[in-house]
Amino acid sequence: MKCIKCQDDLKCKLSIFTEEEDRPIEISYQWWFCENCGAKYYGILEDSHVNMFDDRLLHKGYLIQEKKWQESLREGLKCPDPRNISCTCEFHREAPPAGFYGDSAWYSYE
Repeated sequence: MKCIKCQDDLKCKLSIFTEEEDRPIEISYQWWFCENCGAKYYGILEDSHVNMFDDRLLHKGYLIQEKKWQESLREGLKCPDPRNISCTCEFHREAPPAGFYGDSAWYSYE
């Protein structure tokens, strides 16, 4: 991923895996950042590999304000097992988090 402000590479700080009950898809909520310019992003990766008829990845990214990113990251870091879709922490129970969107930064569908 590239920063839309300075074109430097982005780094993922946290990724929390969830699964939707009403459709066969895994969703990863992500917190991305640019070390070069400090821009912050949310990412949402939808992986339909569990559906044999639609094996695709949809990755959406949103530029977000620093304060909002930090606040939601603090909440996300409370999850004891981010890679466990069966985790019963507050984040997993409430996913998707309210306001986990911003100005569109990237969109890919593979």
